[in-house]
Amino acid sequence: MTKLFSFQEGSLYCHRSLDEHPQPEAFPIHAHETPEIYLFLSGHGEYLVEGSRYPLRPGDLLLMRPAETHKLLIEPDEPYLRLAVHFAADQFAALDPEGQLLRPFFGRALGARNHYPAAQYPGLAGILNGLDPAPGAERLMILSRVLVLLAELSSLHSADEKETVPGGPAPELVSYVNRHLFEPLSLGSVSRRFALSMSQVSRLFKEATGTSLWDYVSMKRLLSARARILRGDSAQAACLACGFADYSAFYRAYKKRFGRAPSDDR
Repeated sequence: MTKLFSFQEGSLYCHRSLDEHPQPEAFPIHAHETPEIYLFLSGHGEYLVEGSRYPLRPGDLLLMRPAETHKLLIEPDEPYLRLAVHFAADQFAALDPEGQLLRPFFGRALGARNHYPAAQYPGLAGILNGLDPAPGAERLMILSRVLVLLAELSSLHSADEKETVPGGPAPELVSYVNRHLFEPLSLGSVSRRFALSMSQVSRLFKEATGTSLWDYVSMKRLLSARARILRGDSAQAACLACGFADYSAFYRAYKKRFGRAPSDDR
């Protein structure tokens, strides 16, 4: 991967990156702790977001809110170019205390209305595309463009009153798991709930999310636990609240994922 442009300051992170020969295995399922705006510029692929499958065309925009899992399915036959911006959810709180700018992220179901195709919204890509600020002006340029884009997206979100939630067994599985994320969950309990075999549940869940049910649950629980700890909860309280029955297992998983102990974040 070649980073054509990269800037990071605190929770604000923006990069334009190119893979001349993208390797599918290099793009595992993941989720972020901050909102992400993703602009697909070239390549051949699609994105899985919480059970929804979005085909990608140059100029397409995707939004992912914190802890919303996503996995790129990219083909190696074309160079893959993209631009992404991550920013704190409270970045514009002084300008927008009611959070209207963030409705396209939080005012929808998981895996719904993530995708803004260039064919339907041709003006959106141009707000971010070509972003190459002069040294010293990166933060101002990035935030000013993000602000304009969020205002446009918020207007589109308000105009589109009807939300279409993906149907079918796979999105229903993902939705069920998220509703019961901090309760005792197992492949067996989910298969009984949906009257499917465990192999069927495993296959459907992996097709929908790009990972196994347990890896998905563990990722989501750890992200939620870290958010609680950063807000001031004790590590023990976060562990129990987020569905971990054993603190030592939670500690090891937390340190493996975030590279630091829970107490370090608190």
